[in-house]
Amino acid sequence: MTTPHSISFSSDRTEAIASIESVAAGRGWCNVVPNVVDDVDDLKVNFLGLRKLEGVTVATLVTSPPRRGRVMPSSLGVLHTRGRLGRARIAELIDGAPFRVTQDHNQRGLLLEVPADTPAALVLEVMCRCTTALCDVAMTGTWRLDRYLRE
Repeated sequence: MTTPHSISFSSDRTEAIASIESVAAGRGWCNVVPNVVDDVDDLKVNFLGLRKLEGVTVATLVTSPPRRGRVMPSSLGVLHTRGRLGRARIAELIDGAPFRVTQDHNQRGLLLEVPADTPAALVLEVMCRCTTALCDVAMTGTWRLDRYLRE
């Protein structure tokens, strides 16, 4: 069973960081979405790729449980409408974070591998930076974090 919980945050990211920490080691996932001025849906995917070409950018961190006693990396995906971003743009977005690019696809978005020992504050910073830079809709300056905790 998965328990959802949503919060809104801006400059005080304490609760958002704690939410990311709470899903570590395969206990769940978090979506970070910028709050926008207009009533626009979040981007969603179907089995063919993006369902529509407009919507609010979504960053999703999915953690993995340990395997054979070994801590596994997490995945950070960013759904956006900008197509392929390219190495230079991705480097700008992650700003030195030790994330490895595993996908830069024009329809399925960006996928990064996040080392297990990465601080939650850095993960959240990259999620916020990506959603801000890649959002095509006027933003309010706040974000929504949806946490899904496995029980």
